Amino acid sequence: MKLSKKVFALLATTITIASFAADKTYTLTANQLMARENTMSTYWYQTSVEAKALYLQGYKLATKNLAQIIKKHHKKPIAIVLDIDETVLDNSQYQAQNIKDGTEFDSKTWDEWVQLGKAKAVPGAKEFLRFANKNKVKIFFISDRAGNQVDITKKNLENEGIPVQSTKSLLFKNLGSKVERMNNVKKHYDIVMLFGDNICDFGDFSTTSMADREKKLEEVKAEFGDKFIIFPNPMYGTFERTIYKEKKAKTTEEKMEVKHNLLKGYK
Repeated sequence: MKLSKKVFALLATTITIASFAADKTYTLTANQLMARENTMSTYWYQTSVEAKALYLQGYKLATKNLAQIIKKHHKKPIAIVLDIDETVLDNSQYQAQNIKDGTEFDSKTWDEWVQLGKAKAVPGAKEFLRFANKNKVKIFFISDRAGNQVDITKKNLENEGIPVQSTKSLLFKNLGSKVERMNNVKKHYDIVMLFGDNICDFGDFSTTSMADREKKLEEVKAEFGDKFIIFPNPMYGTFERTIYKEKKAKTTEEKMEVKHNLLKGYK
């Protein structure tokens, strides 16, 4: 059942919610309520052993696969390409702060977090990347971090024990789209593995059509577990932005309504 427009219009002002204590209530704006929608996913990401196990599983599988790839002959030097955020570094503290502050992603606050250089390595990343580096595999980090964040990101990675072979191996958003950056790497290297937490880390997936994303996944599904290693991130991603664009949801109220109406219940 769809929620009425009037209900979401009310959210644009404030909503009063009873707290766990029966004699207390507190008020949330629509933006604060939207931020709090991310509580369970961020809590799961930060505290569950299942999240940690999925990273360990992914990097263990990657180590086994890479060990076999290294033994084969390649016409070009081999390389691996990794996203950074929620693939190598854990930025869930930034998501948690947005929940606490009742805010959403903002380039200014994101830069404040990045410049602290305090993100921790996700489980298994350090060991795998050290294995790759030891075996002379070229490591590229293709991230949508900004160009002015290269130096602090390099420092953050190195402080976490992650090998960064050179500043030139950090290919950030100022250098073009992820597909463009990946294609530039392909000119000189054989990319044997890709790592990410977002489907767009693995190719040119649509960010405006869910149906097109499903179709593209069907085309490349055989690569997952072999060349493609994907990690869990329920906190944010193009999975969310795509549906907003497809349904033309722009306001906070419209975005909440779209998500609510797309949920499939059993009644």
